[in-house]
Order: sequence, then structure tokens, then C-alpha cells
Amino acid sequence: MNITKQLAEELAALGPLQEEDRAELRRLILDFFAAAMAGYRQNQDLNHAVESIIFPLGGKEEASVLMTGQRLPAAKAAFMNSLYGHGAELDDGNKKAMGHIGVHVIPAVFALAEKNGAGGEEVLNALAVGYEAYIRISSAAQPGMVRRGFHSTGAAGTLACAAACARLLGLDAQGMEDAIALATTMTGGLLSYGDSRPAIKPLNPAKAAENGVFAAQLAAAGVRGPEEALEGPNGWFHAVTDHVEEAMLQKSEHLLLHECYYKLYPSCRHTHCGIDAGIALHRQVAPENIRRVEVYIYPNAISLAGQIHYPQNQDDTKFSIHYTMACALKNGSYGIADMDPPDLSPGMRALIDKIELIPDPAMENREKGIRGTRVVLTDEDGRQWEETVLAPKGDPEKPLSRDDILDKLKTCCGDLLSPQEQAALAEAVEKIGGAEAFASPIRLIGSRKEW
Repeated sequence: MNITKQLAEELAALGPLQEEDRAELRRLILDFFAAAMAGYRQNQDLNHAVESIIFPLGGKEEASVLMTGQRLPAAKAAFMNSLYGHGAELDDGNKKAMGHIGVHVIPAVFALAEKNGAGGEEVLNALAVGYEAYIRISSAAQPGMVRRGFHSTGAAGTLACAAACARLLGLDAQGMEDAIALATTMTGGLLSYGDSRPAIKPLNPAKAAENGVFAAQLAAAGVRGPEEALEGPNGWFHAVTDHVEEAMLQKSEHLLLHECYYKLYPSCRHTHCGIDAGIALHRQVAPENIRRVEVYIYPNAISLAGQIHYPQNQDDTKFSIHYTMACALKNGSYGIADMDPPDLSPGMRALIDKIELIPDPAMENREKGIRGTRVVLTDEDGRQWEETVLAPKGDPEKPLSRDDILDKLKTCCGDLLSPQEQAALAEAVEKIGGAEAFASPIRLIGSRKEW
């Protein structure tokens, strides 16, 4: 049996969900809305440009678009909601897969479910399939995929969205295989945003959501995809990596959605351990007494988030280990308020100049789920202080509670949603999977703009 066929059969048969699976999925959904609220607020230049192109096109009103009052064809609605979801770098992810999942899978499934009138349990099952597909496929292709310059959130995300939507459409194993196979020829997403102009990064998951919906619809219409689409001589794995970790493709004793991390800071995940370490050191050493800061971190983090020292805008802040670390050391915190505009005062610049990034492969261990940071701080008297964080708060080892996520939602919403609207959104998410038919929580959030 080939890899693609076996994976499709297992995804088509996934379930039944346990109550702990449903509860975790609801937390992930609520977290998506928090991230999307922040992304809607923070990445406005890209958001407005895309809206000005997509919204005038119109089309059949099948699914709702967050915060706008717009209803678009399902694939386009998925695109827009995913775009917002990734705009502030606050969406969930997985360390082994080295990318984000909910930001494309949730909008894709919600849009298609709203179009077709799916049941709540069907929605949760589809989401579980999407998370499972993404983590298994992307993990098997890593770290070769990132070394080749592919952004797994976009590239593997297309396959995951196709699988999730195929499950929502009730396709059998053959239909699931065709959806994934068709999606392999629609994937994209490069890490070039890390070199310059990172604001375009949300386009990667947005295209994954849109193309995943389309691939599943094609499979449902009877279109067949190439055989051995993942492992064939010209297949997806051959395109994105030099080595496939086949063990990562195997079914686990638990659903892999439980291995996802949540983000408390609006920045690339590679910055988070350093922020936690910086906050801890802030409590021990006054910023004005710092002489040198040595940051030991895995090479991939330096490549993707270690090139920007003095961010010129909020997009730059998301990919600057130097800046986020300096904020944590100076303020004892890091958040949305530090992004726009970035603090480039003389004192902050001086602190940034004291930070040195040192490649340390020991800070990354995929098998153990470690992507950490060790910070050694030397003060003006020559004394040294050290803090090592192997997993930031929000990782499975340090999980967030539902109350933590509600607090995150409150912070991310700002003045976009009233406390009553936030409570209604949380209640609607909590009902997904119950006896009632699925009602997209996106429809609860009315327009905040005139179009």
C-alpha cells in the first residue's frame, strides 16, 4: 500500500472523537478567533489591499467573512478569514510540523460547513482530520522543507485543508485520496517573507485554505488526482524535501491536535522562549545594569527571525529576536502595544546592540519537542545571570486554560467587540459539536466597516 492511499484511508476513518478531543478543538477554535481579531487590527495595509480586490468581485453568497458583513463564495471566504487569522502571529502551531494549522483549517471547514449546512459533530471531525493531516505530512517533510525555503503553513496547509474539507463532504477513502492528490498540485508558500517585507506572510495560509476547499470540491465532483501523489517520483515530497521521515506519518495513540501550542506573544514562535527568558531576567537585573546579552538559540530561528535588529514597523517586530528580547528585558513583558510603532528610543537601541545571537543546535530537538533558548546576561559588575526556556507557556508542556484563552481574546479584540459580544462568541464556540446544527460563529460578528 502506498503512503498517500494509507494516509487517506486512516484520515477517512478517523474517530470517533472523545470528549477531551472536542474540548481541545473548541479551545483551538476560540484561540483562532483571538488571533484573527488581532490580525484584523494589526495587518491593515495588506488586509485593505486584498479586500479592495476580492470584495468587488462578489459571487454567490455562501459563507461569512469575519468583521466585514461580507458573504462570499466559500473558497474566497476561507481565504479572507485565514488572511486575518495570521496577521498578528498569534495563531496555534506545532513544533514537529514547524508551522501553523488552525489558521487555515478552521476557516476552510467553517466556510464549507456554512455553505453546505453541516452538523456540529461533522465540523469537529473535519477539523480533527485537518490537524492530523497537517501535522503528519508536514512533520514527515521536516526539516528538509524549511531548508528548501518552503513555508509549511502554506505548502502542507493546502493538503490539510483538502483532507479536512473532504471529510466534511463525507467523501470515502478514495475521495479523500483524490482531494489530497489534487491539493498537491495547488500548494505554495515560501519563506521569502523572512528575507524582507514579512507583511505578506498571511497570503500563504490564505491560499492554503482557498485551494484546499477547491481541491475537496473537485474530488467530490469526481475529479481524480494522480496516484502516489505524496511519494511518487514527481510527487509532493520529492518537490519539498530531500528526506521523508516516514515514522512521522504513522498513526499515533492519540490525536495529534493535542500536541499543538498556543501563542501568547504577537511574534514568530522562534522568539517566544527568548521572551519568556527575558521576562524572567527582567525581574533579576535592571535594564540599565546590562552589559551583554548572549542568546543561544537553534540556527533555524536565527535564519528566520534573527536578521532584523531595529524594526521599522509592526511587521518587522514579529520577526525580530533582538527587538522582542530587548522589550522583555526592559519592560518585563511583550505585547501588541510594543508593535506599532516599535520602540526605537536611544535606550532601546543601546539594549538591542548588547544582544548577540549564538547558534546552538542543542536548543532544538524534534523528537523531544524542544525548540528553546538559553540567555546568558552579564551585568556591569561582571556578574552573570542565566535563564533557559525549552518550552514557553502555551506549549503542551505548559498548557493554557480556557480562561487564559478568554483573556487572550479580550486583549486581541481591543475595542472591536464588546464584552457581551465576546461572551456570545465564546458561548457559540462552546456549543459546536452539541445537539444543535452548526452555526458559524463568524456570523455573530457584524460589520465594522462600510463597503
